[in-house]
Amino acid sequence: MRGLRRIGGGLPSGKKLDCCQKVRQARGVLLVYLSICALLPDAIFTASAHVRVTSNEDVNDTYNDLKEDLPIFEPTAANVSAFVGQTAYLPCRVRNLGDKVVSWMRSKDLHILTSGNFSFSSDARFGPQHTPGSDAWTLRLDNARKTDSGKYECQVNTEPKIMYAVQLSVRDPDKPEGYDEPHSQQTRISYESTAPVADIMGPREQRVPSGSTITLRCVILSPYQTRPIRGVQWLRDNKLLTFQAARGGINVETEKGAARTVSVLTLASVTQDDVGNYSCRPTEGRSATVSLVVEEGERTEAMQRDAGYVSSGSDVRHWPGLLLPFSWFLILARNSQTFLL
Repeated sequence: MRGLRRIGGGLPSGKKLDCCQKVRQARGVLLVYLSICALLPDAIFTASAHVRVTSNEDVNDTYNDLKEDLPIFEPTAANVSAFVGQTAYLPCRVRNLGDKVVSWMRSKDLHILTSGNFSFSSDARFGPQHTPGSDAWTLRLDNARKTDSGKYECQVNTEPKIMYAVQLSVRDPDKPEGYDEPHSQQTRISYESTAPVADIMGPREQRVPSGSTITLRCVILSPYQTRPIRGVQWLRDNKLLTFQAARGGINVETEKGAARTVSVLTLASVTQDDVGNYSCRPTEGRSATVSLVVEEGERTEAMQRDAGYVSSGSDVRHWPGLLLPFSWFLILARNSQTFLL
């Protein structure tokens, strides 16, 4: 029986070894490619899980936060009256002042009278009146004259500059005997600008996790009074907290001073029952209010946060990432020329 004849006489041993090496190289490349394909979707999903989808609401919230941080004027008396010889107080209150400076300018001659806590006028009758930590930047004018009547501007050196105008009217005495005590007319007309004012430190809406302890610090400034205020009341939704003693875990500490009173409210182990508007109300003057929001722990927060994230590792948007290792594979395979003997 005739044996089968080998066609072509086979491959030389050198070429056989070369082909074997190329096959092993191709198999190695294929193994690397399959490994990359197996790991890449998880890597893409992990990276995408850290990329939050930015919405219009996020942009608006950021804009509103920046807007809330800008200095703004609070409403005060825009018209002040005084009699000749009295001391006149021109009110100006600025919230969120930050590193900016408040100045007073006389409009008729554009003369800067005060800047911060310093006086820039050669007329010693003009001077600033400010209590550290207060939003009030008052211009004081001693021994008022009729020629002092006119418009005065409270300015903040923002870009662009903002200003609040106060009109001063100085009149000749036209009153019965005994009605000559200082500040009487001005105090009666613009009591709102000189009465004690409360301010609760921190944001207007305070968020805390359920079960935690929150402390609300209220500062009441009364620079125009020579005695401390009579007292401070804390309310939740316009109801006195003293009437809610059954809750427990409520503590109020108040420290009184002639021009400054500090009252601190502490709530322990807050729950959803504590949600509401909390007000610090001095016995005389203007109160302050903040909103308390109790969040249900880290789990709820994480679930809400994940709602805005890419949540599927098999999303078709991930497939373009597979093209890179596949391209590497084709280039290396081409250099190997063949996969089989």
